[in-house]
Amino acid sequence: MIQARFIIETQGNKKNDVENVLKKHVEQMKMMKGVAVYDVKFEPTEKVEGLFSALADVGIKTKSFEAFFAALMGFAPTAVVFESTEPITIEIRELQNVTNDIMQLFHLMAQKNLELKLRLSAKNQ
Repeated sequence: MIQARFIIETQGNKKNDVENVLKKHVEQMKMMKGVAVYDVKFEPTEKVEGLFSALADVGIKTKSFEAFFAALMGFAPTAVVFESTEPITIEIRELQNVTNDIMQLFHLMAQKNLELKLRLSAKNQ
């Protein structure tokens, strides 16, 4: 069992917007297959360097390394704190699937980076 806390942050110009987006993220996490949300703590929204910042501290449990990694990639927490202390076993199939997901993300980032460079290069000519 993987038990962890996700610290999720949203920032924006409008207080209500960042709070609503954060609440929506938490509700989406609750609907994830294979992930149980067992505790949610919303911190008071603060204004930081001209932007509103909202934080949620979300406890999750899962038996699946793939589900944990899907939550990690899908919600991009600012920080992760593992609470479980027991060793975990990862099946090679799960490791392969997660590795392929990471590589797909890297390829997408590289493609977007190249597209941006090409647009900037075309603008400067």
